[in-house]
Amino acid sequence: MREVLEVNSPGLLTSIQDGGRPGWRRFGIPPGGAMDRGAWHTANRMLHNALDCPVLECLQGASLRVIEETAVATSGAWGALAWTARPGEIIEFPPSLAGVWHYLALPGGIEAAHFLGSASVCARAQIGTALVKGSRIACLGNPASTLPANVKCRHPIQLEDYSDAVDAMRVWPGPQWQAFDEAARRAFFGQVWHVSSHSDRTGYRLEGAPIAPPPGELVSEPVRVGSVQVPPNGQPVVTLHDGPTVGGYAKIALVDPADLDRLAQTRPGQSVRFTKIPGW
Repeated sequence: MREVLEVNSPGLLTSIQDGGRPGWRRFGIPPGGAMDRGAWHTANRMLHNALDCPVLECLQGASLRVIEETAVATSGAWGALAWTARPGEIIEFPPSLAGVWHYLALPGGIEAAHFLGSASVCARAQIGTALVKGSRIACLGNPASTLPANVKCRHPIQLEDYSDAVDAMRVWPGPQWQAFDEAARRAFFGQVWHVSSHSDRTGYRLEGAPIAPPPGELVSEPVRVGSVQVPPNGQPVVTLHDGPTVGGYAKIALVDPADLDRLAQTRPGQSVRFTKIPGW
């Protein structure tokens, strides 16, 4: 274990993440983990790490200072890039990028305490330690042994173009689909929704013409990642990785797991449209 980075500024929602804590929802513990699972895997793959190694997840505004020469890989909204970072170099994640979430991997993964089998930080559940100015970040592998000699950078794959509006997100029928009237169903599929600025790791709020939730109260029940809940104001909320494990809002649909990464990289103000999964 060697300390290789120091936090100049944690920016917004910068934290250590891995695959999260599946299987603990029944105890009220959110699954957590990386918001964009594909980008998390890509960052680790570029350094030949195991795909489940902990990485740094940044929203925007994070600034890191290199204190020891190390191989670094980034993926997500910043693009896919690997290089050998030199002492004194500043790594920054600016706010004006096409997507939302950025991932930074270090050789062997980032050193962090584990709770229930995961290093993922969940601020809402007070799990893990938040990064602050001056925090030191250590890697578990040899910092300078990963990239071939004289290789400064590489782009292994073409990532998604997050600048385009997200369209045709595939969904499955939610537990209360049959309880919504026909007008609400048509409104859900027939309009373009926009991601609200009041969104975070717990869930993405959507803005559009309100749809009417079913009448009456719903007994609180389990909520899975990707659930599209409709609260009384008629503005849907897509539950994400740090979201509640139970809830009492009617769920009109469930976002297909294959489309959750794309949804997670949708900026506030961008549009989202839903479509039924083939065969529904």
